[in-house]
Amino acid sequence: RQRPDVVIVGFHQAMDAALALAQALVKEVPGVTMVAMADASNAEAILAAMRVGYKEFVVLPQDASRLRQVVHDAAYAPDDDEEKGLVVSVIGSKGGIGTTLLCTHLAAEMAAIHRVILLDLDFAMGDAASMMDVAPKDTIHDLLPRADRMDERMLTGSVAVHKSKVHILAQPNDVDKVEESNPDDIYMVINASAKGYQYVLMDIGSYVDAGAEMALSVSDIIILVTAPDVISVRNAYRRLKLMERLGIERDRVRLVVNRQSKNAFVPLEDIRSNLGMRIAATVMDDPKVVDVAINDGKLVREVNRKAEVTENISSLVAMLTADFENDEDDVPEKEEASGGFFSTLFGRS
Repeated sequence: RQRPDVVIVGFHQAMDAALALAQALVKEVPGVTMVAMADASNAEAILAAMRVGYKEFVVLPQDASRLRQVVHDAAYAPDDDEEKGLVVSVIGSKGGIGTTLLCTHLAAEMAAIHRVILLDLDFAMGDAASMMDVAPKDTIHDLLPRADRMDERMLTGSVAVHKSKVHILAQPNDVDKVEESNPDDIYMVINASAKGYQYVLMDIGSYVDAGAEMALSVSDIIILVTAPDVISVRNAYRRLKLMERLGIERDRVRLVVNRQSKNAFVPLEDIRSNLGMRIAATVMDDPKVVDVAINDGKLVREVNRKAEVTENISSLVAMLTADFENDEDDVPEKEEASGGFFSTLFGRS
């Protein structure tokens, strides 16, 4: 009844039942991606699985990354009758790094010519609605219990609409309602959003739970926000290692340095070389403009259209609309003596 995009079937305990299920699914759900999951490789079982229509045969735990990729590709591949929107997550290297500011403003820039929804998935301190000065009609807390019945009509009937035309699914103001997120429910909301909008922007914040890991795994683009200070850069390194463990390819990640200044403690070249990836964009530190925008619930362009920070934020759109390659070969390695500052920071000898 759910018309699934992908079905994962345990293959090692009841092979005959798994084969029979595959034959039934091929008839009932044409186009479904079927994955056989086992705890050991077996040539005879693999051949039998392929014959009845299984696309992949994965052995856990060693094939965990491949399983994640198969699920992502199946769920977000364009169908014959529908094309899903681009899913973008914004995650910070530490709390207060500016993910909500950049996510809301990026959404506002895109909404001028695209249908855009912003999902506030920061279940710890989500504040997208306040940032954009809108009163939520419903919140993500109200929708999650009905996630298994989620469709475009339910979604669009629950969002708040900003004057920039961004649709926002916010977090509740009542902290007592904030609960640990269920990854399956979050996935349903993201999937429904991708079907109804051209761009799905997700503010994940800095706290990474199971729901955040799932959101990162299904994202087409991940914007990692850091700042030019030691703690931020060190935690950005940890975030990249987490994404690596989740099987997320580096070319999906865009590194943004927020609050950049001429006197930054960590130079941009050191950030590039020590994180092993190029910097996609920088946003200048301008408290006079940004603080006014945050406190008044305005966009920075409304406060000062000519400010450098306004131009920086507008340029972030290029990360989503242009081809971008994270070629680590182009990133110079910083040569350091053993026991140097950055070798200690990243645990290198």
